[in-house]
Amino acid sequence: MLDIIYEDKNMIVVNKPAGQLVQSGRSFELDLTSEVLNYRREKGEEAYAAVINRLDRPVSGLVLFAKNKKEASRLSSLMQEEGFCKQYYAVCCGKLPDKNGEFVDYLLKDGKNNVSKVVKEGTAGAKYAKLLYETLKEIEKDDKVYTLVKVTLITGRHHQIRVQFAHRNHPLLGDTKYGEERFNNEIALCAAFLSVDGHEYSIEPSWQF
Repeated sequence: MLDIIYEDKNMIVVNKPAGQLVQSGRSFELDLTSEVLNYRREKGEEAYAAVINRLDRPVSGLVLFAKNKKEASRLSSLMQEEGFCKQYYAVCCGKLPDKNGEFVDYLLKDGKNNVSKVVKEGTAGAKYAKLLYETLKEIEKDDKVYTLVKVTLITGRHHQIRVQFAHRNHPLLGDTKYGEERFNNEIALCAAFLSVDGHEYSIEPSWQF
């Protein structure tokens, strides 16, 4: 059942659970977009739902859908500006050297293997990536140390948060693609805050630390 956080005539904000695809090419798998389309059909509305911000399958959190083509175009453009802000809660392995900071890198996507990596500036195909983080608390569990952070994405690149933390030897808990430690078949990463047109939407992650 859809967990709708906000809806008006032009857009819908939905809380996606970890493990669900936002969009799938396989007809037998009920992805989030299909759920939104079915919801709109049941309401007697036009079956249109354009994804504005995507989340990886093992990541939970807020996903924004436009309900018409005009709004889809406007929101897609807004994503590139200050009128659209995305913030996340994440738990990374280890203790970060600074309480607050920024990561700036150039990321190169390997579409064949569905991974990205940090490369040197000027590498063909590489994209500039920047995020800000704020340490919320440090956690000691099973003789290991983890850090709960709040992340603000300045750019939106493929696996950006996951790659930039892993590159600094602080992979996210549960991110077996870039690290080793498992976590309930999900990644301790939640798109918890979304700001659109000056309106803020927020949730708490399903996991707690």
